[in-house]
Amino acid sequence: MKKQLVRGTLILTGAGIITRIIGFGYRIFLAGTLGETGLGVYQMIFPVYSICFTLYAAGIQTAVSQMISHEPARCHAGILKSGMMLSLITALMLSLTVWSLSDLIGTSFLGVSETAPLLRILAVVFPFCGITAVINGYFYGISNARIPGITQIVEQLFRVTLVIMVSYFFLAGKLTTGIAVLGLLAGELASHLYNIKHLLSRFTLSGIVRSKGSFRHLLALSLPLSGNKLVIALLGSVESILIPAMLMRYGYSGQDALAIFGILTGVVLPFLLFPGTLTNSLSVLLLPAIAQSEGQAQYDSVRRTTNLAIRYSILLGVLTSSLFLNFGREIGNFVFHSENAGKLLTALAFLCPFLYVTTTLTSVINGMGKTGVTFLHNVIGLCVRILFLVFITPQKGIYGYLLGLLFSQILTCLLNAVYLARTRGVQYFLMNHFVWPMIYSGCLLYLAKIAGNWLAGRTAYEILRFAFLIPAALLILLYLYYFRLVNWKDFLGRK
Repeated sequence: MKKQLVRGTLILTGAGIITRIIGFGYRIFLAGTLGETGLGVYQMIFPVYSICFTLYAAGIQTAVSQMISHEPARCHAGILKSGMMLSLITALMLSLTVWSLSDLIGTSFLGVSETAPLLRILAVVFPFCGITAVINGYFYGISNARIPGITQIVEQLFRVTLVIMVSYFFLAGKLTTGIAVLGLLAGELASHLYNIKHLLSRFTLSGIVRSKGSFRHLLALSLPLSGNKLVIALLGSVESILIPAMLMRYGYSGQDALAIFGILTGVVLPFLLFPGTLTNSLSVLLLPAIAQSEGQAQYDSVRRTTNLAIRYSILLGVLTSSLFLNFGREIGNFVFHSENAGKLLTALAFLCPFLYVTTTLTSVINGMGKTGVTFLHNVIGLCVRILFLVFITPQKGIYGYLLGLLFSQILTCLLNAVYLARTRGVQYFLMNHFVWPMIYSGCLLYLAKIAGNWLAGRTAYEILRFAFLIPAALLILLYLYYFRLVNWKDFLGRK
């Protein structure tokens, strides 16, 4: 199980890194062409997308993945047929609803009337995105991470290429939010066609149509998953909508509030999540792997796999936290040309360890079939953030929300960690994998920052502020290897 898990994780991580790099370039482009306020308007449509995706895809994809991993190959076509039918019917209903009520949703729910035409374009995406999600669920279930990984790259490439080409060849380097959303549609169509092509290489269309479906079983499995995810999506959407509103209560104008919201959700948080590509990929593959071991009562295998995943999630979080704590302002100014982005990156640096570890722990608990536990923990965390938004942000501004974000993530991480420690005897290696690496990497990167700033000040080349990052990174790797915190056999899948 570990060998498949490591190989699949590396494939998804590679694809994730490629798509994140493309995505970062694209976000820099959007911030420059749309402006911070335009980026905020663009980001405001994603609460609606999140809610709808939860209904037509998220729970169904997870259910398909779990069923495929448990059922013999002869049942796979029936599971796919049921999943695609359920997703398509739900997606079409939601598309018609969002299209028809776009003005009402934009004005009353999101509080930004400019989002209404964007929602009508977004509604067209739903059916294609739903089918793609179900097919990805199938490939995750058979432990084939290559196809979903390439799907991510195809979607990003087509989205970015279309938007940039339209901008430069037809709009003289300018861009509208409508074209940006059309890019989403182009990317989803391309990834949809790619997935269909590879699915038909394994099944014939007539074979899927004639297969005996597992509609009732799938529905029974996906409804609780979708219900839990829907509550999370609704709370998350309320959180996103409240951020500009509470910033306006603090004293920002409507445009300034949208600008901060756009920078935070469109630039800063994705940048923080970039190193989490590894833990995101790991979490996707952990669920069916843990579910299979749980089903066979191989609890020692569950514990070993979980310990391995947690150990590297902690290390990844520590290293990225040290990086953003020391170089957050420099990264924001140099990469995004935004002082606000740099301040927010630095302020959220301590979020990284808890964010990455929570992703891994949540997937492990879900793989054990205890989705109700993660649902409860996530709801508690979201409620804490909303409370900070409502009561602290109007007095303290954006830093009141960031404090709530950090506190809620720590709380959710601790709740998940305590649960796994009690039920599966999972260990967390806090001193060796958290405290000492944090002190060592933090001090080393601080010295690299001082040296880089001195060099940049003498030469007037801003990029030289990062000149000592590579030597510092090599010294950190040597430290991890010397104290056996990193074992290459873990990545090669050897015992």
